[in-house]
Parts: sequence; C-alpha cells; structure tokens
Amino acid sequence: MRKSILLLLVCLTTLTAFGQTGPDDPRFAGMDRYADSVLQLFHIAGFAVAVVENDKVIYAKGFGYRDYEKKLPVTPNTVFPINSCTKAFTDALCGILANEGKLGFDQPVRQYIPWFRFYNNYTTEHATIRDLMAHRTGLPRHDQVSDFFDNAGPRDSLVYRIRYLQPFAELREKYQYNNLMYTVLGVVSEKITGQSYEQNIAERLLKPLEMSNTSLTTAGLMNSPDHSLGYYYDEQKGKILSADYGTDPNPNCPAGGISSSVMDMSKWLIAWLNGGKYKDKQVLPDWYVKEAVHPQMPIDNYSYGLGWYLSAFRGGHFRAEHSGTGRTSNSSVCFYPAANGYSSPHRIGIVVLSNEFGDYATSLIRDYISDKLLNAGRTDLPGKIGDWPDWFAGYKAYYASMHKPNTAQPATIVKPSPLSHLLNDYTGKYFNPGYGTIEIYLKGDQLQARLNKVDLSLKHFNFDVFDASPGGKLKFNTDNDGKIANITMPLEEMVSDIVFGRTK
Repeated sequence: MRKSILLLLVCLTTLTAFGQTGPDDPRFAGMDRYADSVLQLFHIAGFAVAVVENDKVIYAKGFGYRDYEKKLPVTPNTVFPINSCTKAFTDALCGILANEGKLGFDQPVRQYIPWFRFYNNYTTEHATIRDLMAHRTGLPRHDQVSDFFDNAGPRDSLVYRIRYLQPFAELREKYQYNNLMYTVLGVVSEKITGQSYEQNIAERLLKPLEMSNTSLTTAGLMNSPDHSLGYYYDEQKGKILSADYGTDPNPNCPAGGISSSVMDMSKWLIAWLNGGKYKDKQVLPDWYVKEAVHPQMPIDNYSYGLGWYLSAFRGGHFRAEHSGTGRTSNSSVCFYPAANGYSSPHRIGIVVLSNEFGDYATSLIRDYISDKLLNAGRTDLPGKIGDWPDWFAGYKAYYASMHKPNTAQPATIVKPSPLSHLLNDYTGKYFNPGYGTIEIYLKGDQLQARLNKVDLSLKHFNFDVFDASPGGKLKFNTDNDGKIANITMPLEEMVSDIVFGRTK
C-alpha cells in the first residue's frame, strides 16, 4: 500500500498553491507537498489555510481550485461556507448582549420569548440560554425539521415546531448536539434588539472586526468575485462533481449560515487570542472570552464550552476548536489560548476552509500545522498522507477504509411483496406538527411524495414500505378497519419514528 501511494504521488503533477501571504517561515517547510497529497488522495477540489500567531497572520495559502471545471485557483480570499463554525459567532453575540445587560446566560429562555416550548414542561420552564449554548437540553438533532423546512417561512415558525420534537435525555443529563437550539438563540437576539440576527452579527461582530469579505446568505457568498463552488466526490463515477449550496433565506442561519475567507477568519481568531481585542478595540467582552473556553458540558474525554469544543491536543496543549460540515463544504477553526504553555509563549490560531464534504481533510491539515508549530522537536511528523506514525491511528484507520478492496458478495435480490392496497388508497396529505406535511400523489402509475416543498424519491421496498430518498424508509400503516391511517419515517435516529397522521 505504502509503495503504491508513493508511486501515485510521484506520478501526480503537483497542484500549484496560490496566494501566500507573510514571510517565509521554516516551520511550514513541506506544507505544499503535504497539502497536495491531501487534495489528491481525499479527492478534494480545493481548500485554503491561514495561521495566526499572537496578533498577526504568519501564513495564508490556497490549494487546488475554487472552480474545478474552469481551473480557477483557491486564494486566501476565496469565500467558503463555514457551516457550524457559525455557532461561535452566535454565542459571541449572546456574550455581547449579556455585556450590555440585555441577556442573562442563566435566565430561562421563556423570559425572552414567552411562547417558546419544549416537548415536556420541566425543560420548558427550566432551560436557560446557557443550556442552549452548551447543547445540554436533552433534545437530539432533529435536523430534518430544518432540512425540509419551507425557507419562505419566518424563523419564529421553525422554532415553534420544537415543542413537538421528542427528546432523548433529560435537561442537562447529557450532551446532545442540536442545531435548532442555535436558531432559538438567533430568535432571542432578534426579540431583544428589534433587529434581525443577520443585522446583529454584521453590526456587532463583522463590522468591528473588519470582516468585509464575510456574509450570512448564499447570495452574498455567490456574489463575491472570489467565491468557491461546492463539490462532492462521486465514488461510482470516480469524479469530483459540483452541487449548489442551497437557497435563501436560511432560517437556520444562526447554526451554520456564515460564509467567509481564511483571511477574514484570521481577524476573528486574532480577537480570540487577544482577550477579545482587535486592533485595540474590545470587540468581544474579555470575561466572555474566558467563559466561552471554560467547560460547560462534559463529552467523554473532552468537553463543550460556548461554541467551542475543548480538549488537550496531543495530551499537552489546551485547544478550543469547532468544525463545520455542509453537503459540499467543510471548515475547521481552532486556537490555542493558553500560551501553548508547554513549548512556546506564542498563541496560535488555525483556520482551514474546504469546498468539499467531509471533515477528515481539514482536520488533518489543522493537526499537521499544530504539530509543526507546537511540537517542533518531533521527528515523526508525516511528510505526506501515507506516512503514518502511531499517533495518527484514527486517520490511518479512516484512510484504510477508503482504500480497502470491495470483497463483499452481491446481495441476494428478493422480489418484494406487493402493496396491500390500490395505489389511490395511499394518496393524500399526512401531517406531523413538528416536521410538516407529506403529500402522496400519483404520477402516471407511480406514487410520488413531497415533504413540505422537498420532493422525495419513492421506490417500493416491500409490502407497504418505500425507500424515500433523502428521508429514509417511508412506511404506510393501517387502522383497525384496514385503511391507510398514517406514515412513519425514521427522521431522527435517537427517538421513535416520526408519525405523520392522515388529514381528512
């Protein structure tokens, strides 16, 4: 395997890296070769990297292409979606509002939006702003609620649906990542200030940080003259293909709607590395910077702060980080706030933005640079993907899984049992107050489905069960009279199947 990898790398033409800023630094020797191997072996169109030390950008570079078909290069100013790295911005906005005396982290959410409800009364009455920020409400992701949500509807109406969503755990019992809780925080900021979430972020964060190449809409991303298209790798075709980023407006923007460049994100990191200051302006309250990197909720061998995962990198360097994954993009942002204490007096921040799904590549680049800067004495740093020291075990396993020969035997094809009713008996509308409406209709002699405004591709599986891409299995169920009464779908794996009752 290793010989074949080396041969592949020798044969490949190295992609040009574009747009370096800052002086040459021997600590980044070998970066081009390593980055090119990541592009090639993980089938990525392009990504950009920036590194901050103390209050300066010491490295910024683009690799690969922002437009793969036209071969337009990625630069340090290329704009990508940062996805869930948006959450740190939303929490920082809450910190600013708290500093202004308009918000209390430990006050119930209902103090700010009285109509807000959870599935159970106890959580409704006791859940605080901090609980939402720290992912400890007990509510699992329920991402399909927003994925299939009608974008034309107001953000309030998405938040209203939360009262119908089944929790997995009790309040503060365990960590449960949830994008919808950040949408609630966005609505809270709107009710407090009388401005939209987007206006609040722009005025209180982007403007003072001089992040002029950052936006909160897909239109803003695409209007940038140096924006990246979105891509994914098609395993069957063996090709990198393009796909869109979605449409506006984005009701779930507070959870993952910001787009930016690595140069703009460097300004964000400078503020975090310097007690909330940027160019001597106190953009983030200094007390909030400390609170955000203080553990709020344990998760196995690390913890979650306020918009940041907190851990010890290589067992010795305290790190705050967050990743962001979209359908056709990925991001990783991290910083070492405590003087890297064990090896260097310098404070380090790293941002990696990519135009393709999957966080392994951005994480590899992030960790590679971290090792270069924090563990300069190491002699076992890999020169490229494929040189695997023992401490890269997790990535090594993932790499092996990607390149493992497919030895599986073809599945035995079993003829499905027929439907129990005539096709017309299934047609109609089925409603769930949290997830919306599924409409079943006939197109020729085939059943079709639409969840809110998203078409589902139906393919008969067996009996009254269909494969309904992208929602999973769709099952029709009968009442005691044998009539079709409802539809169930496994839209949230942590709870029971979601029931859509037939409407009259």
